[in-house]
Amino acid sequence: MDNVTIQDVAKHANVGISTVSKVLNDYKGVAKATQQRVLEAVKELNYRPNRAARSFRTGRTQTASVFLPMIGTEFYDQLITAIDNELAEHDYDAALFPLLNERRLERYRSPDALPYQADGIILASLNPDWLFLDAKLPAQLPAVLVDAYHADYDTVTVDNAGGAYAATKHLLEKPGTTFALMIEKYDDIPFSSGVFLERLKGFKRALADSGQSFEEGQLITVEFSGEGGRDGLRNILARTVPPINIFASCDLLAKGVMEEAKVNGLALGKDVRVVGFDAQPWTKDYGLSTVKQPIEQLGKEAIRLFLKRLDDPERNIVHHEFKPELIVRSSS
Repeated sequence: MDNVTIQDVAKHANVGISTVSKVLNDYKGVAKATQQRVLEAVKELNYRPNRAARSFRTGRTQTASVFLPMIGTEFYDQLITAIDNELAEHDYDAALFPLLNERRLERYRSPDALPYQADGIILASLNPDWLFLDAKLPAQLPAVLVDAYHADYDTVTVDNAGGAYAATKHLLEKPGTTFALMIEKYDDIPFSSGVFLERLKGFKRALADSGQSFEEGQLITVEFSGEGGRDGLRNILARTVPPINIFASCDLLAKGVMEEAKVNGLALGKDVRVVGFDAQPWTKDYGLSTVKQPIEQLGKEAIRLFLKRLDDPERNIVHHEFKPELIVRSSS
């Protein structure tokens, strides 16, 4: 049926127009049976509410601005997809604002900037303390952090230190020196979430609990790329001989390590053992041991908290932490 109206839905569900409006706008007090009847009518008639009219009525834009450090990585591709899909379930759109550089960040420090015309903000892998003056968002909007922690905001995180700890303890059961491979800007301010610092903490704690002291030479920093992982292994091979154990702070670095090991004729899982972090889909085919963080659930939970914060700005701050899972494969 073309040009379906709210009147058509009301007639089909045998309710008043006001009841349909209440259901569509998530008002409380509508009986469950009536709510279900209206939703079924909406689905059967393929009704699409007039967003402009709805925005005028509710004062909302039906948009969430998503700040993130960069785009084009597997992690952020998955996270953005999860966020956007969950928003779409609630008739919301995601507007993406990658920071990329200081120039863009300076623009977003103004309360009149485009991101603050939305209903609220999602900060992905970013900490307000390091981004904005007075450590606060420039605009008084509901905000949720995902993949970053802050005491003053709703947050959705993964126990990064715990995941790194489990990976390192697994490697320490094997013979050979154990190294941590980190990205060069793991502590770069202001574009850091603290995630990689947490992974380094977990690495160091695992060493300590195993009765080993941390030596500076065990930390190798490289660029955030597959080539960085290859450079990391070359660096390590220049210092020591196999067997070698490597905790790579992300799967991309681990992939580079595996490729360089093969070039050097080193047996993975014997001469070189490596564990990554993220559990990207391709890691199974590569046989890469990795720490799985539930990226899709991170996005969904962030939007759940975002919508609750919109409906109740004064509710208590919520911090949701997911536990990662170590997946052991042939690479270690």
